[in-house]
Amino acid sequence: MTFDRVFFRSLAALGLAWAAWPSGLVAAEPEEIEFFENHIRPLLAQNCYKCHSKEAGKAKGELLLDTREGLRKGGDSGPAIVPGNPKASRLIQAVSYDNDDLQMPPKTKLPQEAIDKLTRWIVMGAPDPRVGKTANITDKDAFDIARRKTEHWAWQPVRRDVRPPPVEPVGGADWANTAVDRFILARLQAAGLSPSAAATRRTRVRRLHFDLIGLPPTPEEVEAFVADASPNAYENLVERLLTSPHFGERWGQHWLDLVRFAETRGHESDFPIPEAYRYRNYVVRAFNADVPYDDFVVEHIAGDLVENPRIDPATRWNESAQGAGFWHLGEATHSPVDIRGDECNRVHNQIDVYSKAFLGLTVGCARCHDHKFDAISTRDYYALAGYLQSSGYHLKDVSDPAAQTAAHNKLARLRAESEAGLIKEFASSVETKVSRLADYLPVAAEILRNIPEGKDAPKPGDYIASHPAVQEAAKALNLQPEKLAAWVAYLDKARGNA
Repeated sequence: MTFDRVFFRSLAALGLAWAAWPSGLVAAEPEEIEFFENHIRPLLAQNCYKCHSKEAGKAKGELLLDTREGLRKGGDSGPAIVPGNPKASRLIQAVSYDNDDLQMPPKTKLPQEAIDKLTRWIVMGAPDPRVGKTANITDKDAFDIARRKTEHWAWQPVRRDVRPPPVEPVGGADWANTAVDRFILARLQAAGLSPSAAATRRTRVRRLHFDLIGLPPTPEEVEAFVADASPNAYENLVERLLTSPHFGERWGQHWLDLVRFAETRGHESDFPIPEAYRYRNYVVRAFNADVPYDDFVVEHIAGDLVENPRIDPATRWNESAQGAGFWHLGEATHSPVDIRGDECNRVHNQIDVYSKAFLGLTVGCARCHDHKFDAISTRDYYALAGYLQSSGYHLKDVSDPAAQTAAHNKLARLRAESEAGLIKEFASSVETKVSRLADYLPVAAEILRNIPEGKDAPKPGDYIASHPAVQEAAKALNLQPEKLAAWVAYLDKARGNA
């Protein structure tokens, strides 16, 4: 192959590569790209992206300005720019306000400096390093919560028309006593398995004790259950264990784990959470009192706002208000450097625990993006975060509300009874002291006049009650030496500052 043929083939290949290079990067110098990044991209983001970007949702005029392709493709009216020709570029026409029917931004014209930068950029050839493709606006995959709910099994409504599947007898007998048993047995048989043999009475009494109260039965309790031949022996044992105070301690710990209960913050010196034990005891009492779950939830979310709170019959404490304490449990940093970041992390922890405990969902995933599987958007997350950030930590008296009201009423009555007498006594005391003021001031001034100024003069504060001049004047005029000495010292100090 001759040199000429190699040269022209290479030149042709170079021309094809040049033609395939993205428009806007052709011959773009580094300083031109830098100009775009420093001036044009921020200008577009600040003034245009709100209505003309993928994140805007339905872009106005079908025009996207957050990609190079969208800028050159344009919208309903055609390309937004013509590289190298600012006069033919609709973007320049819009920002210049030369056409009454085409003015962008619509409310306020850009500063002339910004328009000049856009013009200069287009004259350069509109270099643009953004390589993303324009989204199909009309087919935009927006967050569709309704569609998401129809696709995920957990969001399907409960079906009440489901019938237990048919099952084969086990060992010639009907093992399934309830509809739930039939579902379980059907899955076991489908897997080629058989149910375990029925537990002995000794095993059952131990299982019930460990399951319900977390403690083993005593030998006497085991023998009593084994010997109980009544048809309700099992039910009676269950009822007895459910009424045990240990039931709340055993099952309350499952809930406490769910809401990440701890009495310390878990950071560095592990400083304690004040009054955290009150919430723990509240949960134990709630389980033992068989508080309805809907009331339990209300007390946790906003128990401090309940108008008619639930009162513990033994302690007379406001139980509802204590439920809201769960919001302020959990790990926290002591003296964080990034205060805003720490606040966001605390709110995130609250959202994470709240959603898992009460919704059975991991809403925390939506902190950075729409949930990948559940029908939860980032908008939902930050709406909930706003609710929590608008609520603060407050101390609340949870003692008997009736006792609080009685104490407040008693204080108001005592104040009303004593206020009139106090005012009268105060007025009488002031009147007496003011009337004697004329007795002390002239005498104190006379004492000062008889004492020379200068280095030999006594310093302020030296006119103690035992001073001869004070003693003589007080005795002659029936005045208190201490008060007279104080006035002399005060006037002497004023004389020194004059």
